[in-house]
Amino acid sequence: MWFTENPWPGVILFLILGGIFLGRAMSKGLGRDWMLAILLFACSAGAYFLEQAIVTSAEEVERRVHEVVQACVDNKVPVVVDSISKGQVALRTLALTGLTMADIHEDMHVSDLSVEMTAQNSRALSRFRANGTVSVGNVSYTGHAATRWELTWQREEGEWRIVEIKRLNPITGEEMPVLKQSTN
Repeated sequence: MWFTENPWPGVILFLILGGIFLGRAMSKGLGRDWMLAILLFACSAGAYFLEQAIVTSAEEVERRVHEVVQACVDNKVPVVVDSISKGQVALRTLALTGLTMADIHEDMHVSDLSVEMTAQNSRALSRFRANGTVSVGNVSYTGHAATRWELTWQREEGEWRIVEIKRLNPITGEEMPVLKQSTN
C-alpha cells in the first residue's frame, strides 16, 4: 500500500518550500537558492505524477464500482454478470433478473464511495450510494431511486469480482432485499 492516496500534501509542501527558496533567490540572487527552488518545483510535479502512476488495490475497486454502475446504466448485462464471481451463480442470476426488470437512466450517479481492504488486500468491501432515475417495466413505474449498497469483492484471475451484494436502506443502513422497491 502506498503511503498516501492523495498527492496534494506532498505537492503543496514542495511548492511552499520552492516558493520560499524562490523568494530568497529573487531577493539575494544566490545561485544555490535558484537551484533549490527549481529542484523543489520539479519535486512537486514529480510527487503529483508519481502518485497518479501508483494505483492501489482500493483505487482499483473504486474503478470497478464505477464500471459496474456504468454497465448497469448502459444495460451491458454481460459486463455486469462477468463482474460477479463465477462461483456465485445465485448473484449472477439476481443481477440478470434485476437488469431485465429495470431500466437505469443516464442520471444515475455514485456518491459516498468508500473502500475497506481486508484479508491482506485479497478482499475489499465497498460501500456507496447510487441515486438516479429507474424505470421498472413490469409495474409501469418510473421514478427517482435513492439506493445504498455494500459489495464484497475478491481478487480472482487478476480481476476484482463481486462475491456478495447487500442492499442497504438509504436512511437506516439496515439490510434489505436487493430487488425490493424502497418505501423511503
